[in-house]
Amino acid sequence: MRGEATRERILEAAARAFDRRGYLGVNLNDVVQELGLTKGALYHFFPTKERLAAEIVRRHFAAWERLASRVAGEHDNLVDALIDMSYRVGRGYQTDSFTRAATRLSNERNLIRIDLPAPFVGWIERVTQLLERAKTRGQVRTGVDSAAAAQLMVSFFYGAQAVSQALSERQDLLDRLETFWELMEPSLRPSGRVP
Repeated sequence: MRGEATRERILEAAARAFDRRGYLGVNLNDVVQELGLTKGALYHFFPTKERLAAEIVRRHFAAWERLASRVAGEHDNLVDALIDMSYRVGRGYQTDSFTRAATRLSNERNLIRIDLPAPFVGWIERVTQLLERAKTRGQVRTGVDSAAAAQLMVSFFYGAQAVSQALSERQDLLDRLETFWELMEPSLRPSGRVP
């Protein structure tokens, strides 16, 4: 139990550091000092900075999968679930250092000498599956190309969060999502079903 708590503290401190300074800007000595640990304690859990970065990215992807499953189960309509999911992830980008660190590390993957999960692919697949399920329920127009729509949604989201980060430190991200859904939602829902 104590070892797991220490591991979690290391991950949280490292995520804050990677979020603020990026992969090259983080020195593991800073993480050790912030937590009052020895280097040995850190290296027991994460022998290299690469492994620490990879764990943050891996956790982010796993958390998204859990969120997608949970939110889909909370809504009868899967289009509503997709919209809700996008806002929850957007709020995560605004407030969660793990989310921001994982995104920054994914963007800096060429600097990290360890395999990281492939960005976007899993999310595109999951959104495609949700859209296909929504079609079978009559919640999405049958003529919608689910894979193309999923590509567009994920591409928009990542682009929007990057633009929002650059222009407002992601403070306007939810407004950008609102504009996106105002345009996108009518093209998904069958005629007469836009709430």
